[in-house]
Amino acid sequence: MASRKPTAKELRRDADRLLRQQREVLAQAGTVLRAAGREAGRYAQDDLYPRVAEGTRRTARSARDRLVGEVIPSIASVVESTMSVVDSARGKQSLLGRALGSAPARALPVAAKAGAGKYIAIGLGVAVALGVGYVIYQTFRADDELWVEENLD
Repeated sequence: MASRKPTAKELRRDADRLLRQQREVLAQAGTVLRAAGREAGRYAQDDLYPRVAEGTRRTARSARDRLVGEVIPSIASVVESTMSVVDSARGKQSLLGRALGSAPARALPVAAKAGAGKYIAIGLGVAVALGVGYVIYQTFRADDELWVEENLD
């Protein structure tokens, strides 16, 4: 059996038929992709967005509760104890002592000079400020991954 070579006209006809078929396949693929895009948008709007929004709200509530319930009272306690140390170092009656009436009526005045207590109080204040900053940073850093921009289209 001898195989015959196709003519240029037959090759052109086959190439045109193949090109038409490829265009039809690409048109169908485009239709499928558009439908998939619409379905993905519907899924994101109906399912994904509410979950992410609730997770963001829950995280924000948790961060607020932790800040109000743990961090602020800790800071207040540190500031109060620092002020008490500073007041006693200066020979003054502390604010808490005056409020409760438990401090001595008259303390001996202490000569004003820069002592170690002053530097310890400053260092403690800086440490508290850094701690608060770190807690705030960690709180808001975790929310970056949960944030979803609202689509108004």
